[in-house]
Amino acid sequence: MKPENTKDRKSLFIRFIVFFILAILIVIVPVFVTLRLPAQENEQTSGELKALQDERDFQRDFFAVRMDSVKGLVDSYNSDDVDIDKLNADIGFLLSEMEKSIASDTTWRASMNKNIVATYLSLKKMQNKILEVHEELDEVTSDLAKCKKDLKSSKKPKNTDSLDPL
Repeated sequence: MKPENTKDRKSLFIRFIVFFILAILIVIVPVFVTLRLPAQENEQTSGELKALQDERDFQRDFFAVRMDSVKGLVDSYNSDDVDIDKLNADIGFLLSEMEKSIASDTTWRASMNKNIVATYLSLKKMQNKILEVHEELDEVTSDLAKCKKDLKSSKKPKNTDSLDPL
């Protein structure tokens, strides 16, 4: 004995299975995406963190150390017993080393580092200019002292006893 509505039962069973699978997919897909998305974000975030740590290490271990060295050398311009040519060479070497190490990207950090190097280079040039002005000032001061001495010696009265005008 066979039921009379076998076709209807089969079509309803197939429809039930299709809707059941759809319902299961509606639940499973969001769960899968929710679990998969944080893993991708975690990879991206860890990559960004690594880049930031590398930048920090570069700034702390290389750039800041060179900046302090250049600052110390620039401060030693005011010392009396310093070899200016050697000092200029040392500062120039450090500044060129710093400039070569700056990444060629267009981030604000690279721009800031380039500005720091340019500022130190300008400071070095100004210190040299100040030293030149001091040397010129010393020369002018010695010339002035010589002129004052010559003026004093020319104003001294000469022995005029033998020349009596009256």
